[in-house]
Amino acid sequence: MVKFIDLIDDANICKAVNELGYETPTKIQERSIPLLKEGRDMIAKSNTGTGKTAAFGLAMMEKLITKEISLGMVVCPTRELASQVHDEMVKYSKYNKEIKLACVYGGAPIDRQIRDIKKGANIIVGTPGRLMDHMRRKTIKPDTCGFIVLDESDEMLNMGFREDIESILDQVNKQRQVVLFSATMPRAIKEIAEEYTTNAEFVEVKSKRKTVDKITQYYYDVRRDEKNDAIPTLIDFYQSQMTIIFCNTKAKVDELVEELSKRSVKVSALHGDIKQEKRTKIMNSFKKASQGILVASDVAARGIDISNIDLVINYDLPQDHEIYVHRIGRTGRAGKEGTAITLVQSGRQFQQLKGIMKYTNAEIEKKMLPSVAELGAVKRDLFKKQVLVAAEDGQVPTNIQLANELVKEGMDPQEIISALITLAYGSPVESDEVKETKKLSNSVDLKFGLGRQRGIDPKSIEHAIVSTCDIKKSMVGKIDVRRQFTVVSVEASVSDKVMTMMDKTKIANKRCDVTLYRKVKR
Repeated sequence: MVKFIDLIDDANICKAVNELGYETPTKIQERSIPLLKEGRDMIAKSNTGTGKTAAFGLAMMEKLITKEISLGMVVCPTRELASQVHDEMVKYSKYNKEIKLACVYGGAPIDRQIRDIKKGANIIVGTPGRLMDHMRRKTIKPDTCGFIVLDESDEMLNMGFREDIESILDQVNKQRQVVLFSATMPRAIKEIAEEYTTNAEFVEVKSKRKTVDKITQYYYDVRRDEKNDAIPTLIDFYQSQMTIIFCNTKAKVDELVEELSKRSVKVSALHGDIKQEKRTKIMNSFKKASQGILVASDVAARGIDISNIDLVINYDLPQDHEIYVHRIGRTGRAGKEGTAITLVQSGRQFQQLKGIMKYTNAEIEKKMLPSVAELGAVKRDLFKKQVLVAAEDGQVPTNIQLANELVKEGMDPQEIISALITLAYGSPVESDEVKETKKLSNSVDLKFGLGRQRGIDPKSIEHAIVSTCDIKKSMVGKIDVRRQFTVVSVEASVSDKVMTMMDKTKIANKRCDVTLYRKVKR
């Protein structure tokens, strides 16, 4: 089995890599590093998360240490990816003081970048526009560049950077080494390779599955107007600590963040219109957090590399299969398990989902939105686990003393436990979706057009009727919550009032139709 020490000659690089826990190289690293050290041009087809930064980064650093080159450049499609690549290479060069890095991208002060470059940076990572800006200012001298990497080349083309890429390649040293990394190989990539590489070695890392095995994938059939309600429910149901929600547009990111914030859900937005300084703060805060929710667009999310994300939600179904792979790849990292959820609407989106399943060679299981009872059961199980953990942490003498005092005052131990659960956990959620109240002598059954699938429970229906219609609880009888609707028995004397006042009224923030319920004869 090949080890990193078999691929890298420099002892200081080996030491830094070892401290990061790298022992066995990935397939792309094992195949790429020897070729790059030989000076070969290379075109690599590799999905995200395969370790490509180390593949080109370690080879580039060794060439700088041995003085084979004096400047290396890495071109990235987004600020986030550039920052991530820069940070990773800083870790690799920890014990090599002769390696100096600079990261350049738009939206950040250019004066600071100029200072970093003038301090002797010999590896420059950046986005196409800002790299060209520095070239025009002559703060970067492209003719000294002997090793250039185009990272996520297909994404740069998708973002319209082809002319910029070609301009940069035209200016760098004619004897330079060119490396292209791309998840896909469209015609434009092949054309750039033909024009700017010499006898390039093609390296492809194939995998039977394009998604990570440790990611469990589900989809939920949810109407567009139900999506905002579904998000908090799903996060609670899966007990997610770190969640990323992907939307297709910047406008939808802002809209969803505003809607979730109204519901007292703490959430952050990340998209291209947010100023770079603020985006950096958001990402740094999210990386350091043990609990959080981030709503992001695809371009802004490029380069998110956080190992403890346990849930990814596709609020919108991505149009491109590769984008789906990239999105769900934010979870299930570093050997951990993760869950990916996609919200779809009937019809054409199911066909798109089938295409994704075929492309990824993975089954995406259909799920129903959890009922109030199911959500309550999850919360109860979590609470019980928290109690067990607290008990294992040891008994606090002052708490024992307080418990004894309550017992001496005549309280039963079970009553004490029940009261404390109510204080810490709240009233228990109805575990049954059929609520029986006082039997009504003369009743009328009404059909409410909201059911289990939309998160309705008996208590919310009863509360809405009593408060809206100003009637007594005793006038509301059996409440039968079904999948698509709810049947409510009310006193005949108030049935017209309830039907009139509740029709089109919102229950749990959802508009409801109310009609007379007629049983289907069989």
